[in-house]
Amino acid sequence: MQWLSGHADLVVIVAYLAAMLWIGWRVTDGSRDVEGFTVGNRQMRGWVVGVSVLGTFLSSITFLGVPARVYKDGTWNSFAFGMGLPVAAVAAVWFFIPLYRSRVSLSAYELLEQRFGYWARGYAAASFVVLQLIRVAMVLLLVALAVEPLLHWGVVATLSILGLVVIAYDVMGGIKAVIWTDVVQVVVLSGGALWCLVALVQARPGGAAQFWADVPAGSLSLGQWSSWDLRQPTFLVIFLYGITENLRNYGTDQNYVQRMLCTPTTREAAKSIWIGALSYLPISVIFCAIGTALFVFYRVPVAHPLAPGESPGARAALPAGTPPDQVFPYFMKHELSPVARGIVVAGILAAAMSTVDSCLNSLSMVLLVDGVRRLGRRPNGQRKPWPPEIVTLRLFTAGFGLAGAGLAAFIYLRHGTASQTLMELWWQYAGVAGSGFFGLFLLAWLFPRLPSWAAAMSVVLSIPVLVWGMLARPEVPRPEWGLDNCPLHPNLVGIAGFTVLLAIATLVQAAVWAGIIPPNDRR
Repeated sequence: MQWLSGHADLVVIVAYLAAMLWIGWRVTDGSRDVEGFTVGNRQMRGWVVGVSVLGTFLSSITFLGVPARVYKDGTWNSFAFGMGLPVAAVAAVWFFIPLYRSRVSLSAYELLEQRFGYWARGYAAASFVVLQLIRVAMVLLLVALAVEPLLHWGVVATLSILGLVVIAYDVMGGIKAVIWTDVVQVVVLSGGALWCLVALVQARPGGAAQFWADVPAGSLSLGQWSSWDLRQPTFLVIFLYGITENLRNYGTDQNYVQRMLCTPTTREAAKSIWIGALSYLPISVIFCAIGTALFVFYRVPVAHPLAPGESPGARAALPAGTPPDQVFPYFMKHELSPVARGIVVAGILAAAMSTVDSCLNSLSMVLLVDGVRRLGRRPNGQRKPWPPEIVTLRLFTAGFGLAGAGLAAFIYLRHGTASQTLMELWWQYAGVAGSGFFGLFLLAWLFPRLPSWAAAMSVVLSIPVLVWGMLARPEVPRPEWGLDNCPLHPNLVGIAGFTVLLAIATLVQAAVWAGIIPPNDRR
């Protein structure tokens, strides 16, 4: 009993991981073919899929990255990103869901082949694979960096254990395991986040009333509202990025398109989108509040003398030079009881796993459907492929899981922790890596008669803009445009890329409408 009381956090974590494996085993019977493994035989309930959509949004980048950014900046600027979700949800419900449920079987990228040919499908699928591998690595690395000081397993060992558990239940249960574990994970991570917020507020001498009195003026703002400076992370910059990135998620990300196909009806699919989008906002408030509470706890001096026996609260010292990503884990290690720490660490793991499992399932499906199956088409009547496709799917899932964990370990061993928060780094990667195929989808949606060669030319000519936007970053930013200076905030580089792509395609489309260039006859 003494050992259990001293290692209560470890017991909670092991119990949580065992529960995830049990759920994966429990739904194995429904995942014995490609339809069951990838879309749950299209029989999943809308509310269940909606909670899973929310779980995919809530990665460890949210659980740890949002508080870190709020703590670093002292504002709720990152909440502006989530405010773009309802706008994207409207587009998903009115346009994306009917389009994909009527035009594709499993992969969103089938639509691009219908419009422009296989090159577009292959390009988008390859871009998706690269982007999602980076995402898996970033999520795993962030959670490993966060829990290693609490568990003392080592960063690489934590990556390995977490990756193997996700691979195991994902391989066993497919999308059904992903969705049902996501439901549990959303409950665990939400409970863990609330627990931390309450603990932070109560730890402040004087309780909740004194805590709110000590919140600095302007800490709850969403950033600069009146500024049009596109070099800074103002409200406008983050809000625009939120709209475009969430449109890309709903419109081009196989993780979300796949869930639109998991329900039996369009109405159930729409319900899932709204549940995921609207639930994200209050949970995002909790994570922003945690960042503010950490700021108050560690950086705002106590305003009144301590009473006898009163906790020192904000007078607890934070080691000098602690990166923003490590402040929240430091609080958990030093201020929470073992049981509470175990619950919160389980919440952090849940946040990571709810994203990674979705990515692995979608990655394996894209590689099979858009790669192996499409390139290996056989005339009707020939023997079935060997090994069976369901075996191939499971092998791909395991392979991508190992690759993501390996990439995370490589980033850690090569670079260690970054000076900027990992959430900011991910936002930059996502905006740039996803720009090209999001722009390609825009062409497929807006200009279905655009010639295939024009779509390809637009994509190619947008690439120099992306490269310039990421590399033309002098140590001292300047407001003017130049070959060696991009005056845009890094989050807007992707928007600049597909704006150029869209402009080129519009000129060609005008020539098509004028009869100068023959139209694309694909449907």
